[in-house]
Amino acid sequence: MTSNNQRKKSTAADAATHRLQVFDTRRGWQFGTLIPALIVFLTIAWIYYALTKIEALGLPTFNNDFRIFWAAARLAIIENPLSVFNVEKIIEMHGIIDERWMPWAYPPAFLIALLPLGALSFPVAWIVFSAVSVLALLVAIRPFAGGLVPVWLAFVFAPAYVPALFMGQTSLLWAAGLLAALASMRDNRPILAGIFIGLLTLKPQLGIVIPVALVASGAWRTIIAAIVTTIATSSFSTYVVGIDYWPELRAMAHQHFEVISASIADNDLMVSPFGTLTGLGVPMSTALVLQWCTTLLAAALVAVAWRSDRVSFDLKAATLFITILLSTPYLWYYEAALLAPAALFLLRAGILRMEMPGIMLAGFMWLGLGPSLLLVFFRFDTTFRLVFAPIVLLAFATCLWAVIVRLRAPHPTASNLKERP
Repeated sequence: MTSNNQRKKSTAADAATHRLQVFDTRRGWQFGTLIPALIVFLTIAWIYYALTKIEALGLPTFNNDFRIFWAAARLAIIENPLSVFNVEKIIEMHGIIDERWMPWAYPPAFLIALLPLGALSFPVAWIVFSAVSVLALLVAIRPFAGGLVPVWLAFVFAPAYVPALFMGQTSLLWAAGLLAALASMRDNRPILAGIFIGLLTLKPQLGIVIPVALVASGAWRTIIAAIVTTIATSSFSTYVVGIDYWPELRAMAHQHFEVISASIADNDLMVSPFGTLTGLGVPMSTALVLQWCTTLLAAALVAVAWRSDRVSFDLKAATLFITILLSTPYLWYYEAALLAPAALFLLRAGILRMEMPGIMLAGFMWLGLGPSLLLVFFRFDTTFRLVFAPIVLLAFATCLWAVIVRLRAPHPTASNLKERP
């Protein structure tokens, strides 16, 4: 039975790689080198602009999200870990004063991971953080690129990653961790997959449907490894920062929720179903109920897809990425980076084909909210929510339809039995 399963996985992997061969053409190489080169250029230019502005204004940091990570890590080193929950001290450390509410509200393991960056100057820390994020994606995307350089580069430097790169956010690291877990599961390395999934709890709000996929697929060794990893990282980090960190985190999370809830209707950067619905005028209580209904629907699709052996691994992976984006009420625009890996898996699964509808959806997923952010920088009005919502909903509908088709198809084994004399 194990040999048959391995043979099926090998055949499916070969078929997925064959579907990507369309990129091994002159136009494919242009697509996979020129646009990634543009993304690299824009990122380097943005960082250079930021660093020159820091020097010109005499500021310690730049007005992006990474300043909070750096300031928290530096505070933890200079004073103590609990000082990271003092918003005034965070602002004093990074030196940027604006109207945005940007506190520290992360688990202690994330703070411990950032401590080495707090020992560096902000410019060096940001460059190191960005480089590590890209390197992690380079490693994580490779197993799914089919050995094709243009595919590899196109999905390591996708325009959908621009908001995360520009803001210095963790979306790319988180995506790389999930990709590494999926590659480990596909290669029958459940313990390693569980370790990667355990590390994803550094940003727990994105992982709501991951346990559903693991339970549905019966990945018990992966589940145990993930639990052990989570307990180990939490225990070690709690030992370092102290047990008092958790009550402070809980209090800050509550305050953060109150502040975000009060402004969510006008906060176009919050692109979750909850945020989008409130932005369209739906009462907050109703929007929250609809959000949890969406979460349940997403979890149900993941459970059905990951339980069935008729659904290919690539379609399961695409479904997981898309439902992650729909399952949490707390989703910022830079998390739309997860659309790009989902597009790769849909292409590998043969769901999105090289025909106009498939090309258009794959293209929009690959672009994500990168072009929207660039338009904002050039003073054009754009609405992140109204750009993101149709893309993610269409991608979800595509996954749902594909899973239904796979489930309704006759089982190969049953067909073979019927054909026997």
